[in-house]
Amino acid sequence: MPLMKKLSRTVLVLLFVSGAVDLAGLAFGLFHEGFFFDNLAHFLTSMALVALTTELAHWYSKISFGSVRRALLAGALLGLVGGGLWEIFEVFVNYFVPEVYNPPMDTLLDMMFGTLGGAAGAWLTQAHLVPAAKHRRPL
Repeated sequence: MPLMKKLSRTVLVLLFVSGAVDLAGLAFGLFHEGFFFDNLAHFLTSMALVALTTELAHWYSKISFGSVRRALLAGALLGLVGGGLWEIFEVFVNYFVPEVYNPPMDTLLDMMFGTLGGAAGAWLTQAHLVPAAKHRRPL
């Protein structure tokens, strides 16, 4: 097996779009302008990182979720854990940089959109890694 395989176009596009949204939010202060941009960033970032993780796990350890339901559940769990770790980081940074916005409702929405993004990322990656015949089985 080669040391590094080429990332799929899907994962590359997700990483690029997620990075562009995150950088735009930081550069132009868009994360504090309302819930929409922050939620979009959490969704896209979780989706991209879970899709990347899923693809790498499939290549190097031959892990496959086996069904769409398992992909959605595993992706949601990864998004929830990753979002939780990010929220802990935001709370910690808030002590040093008071401009970081982190009331309870923001944390709840960030976690929710991270969970949904993780599920979408795992589902999307599962869809292009596993032959289409396996996706026809009922959930």
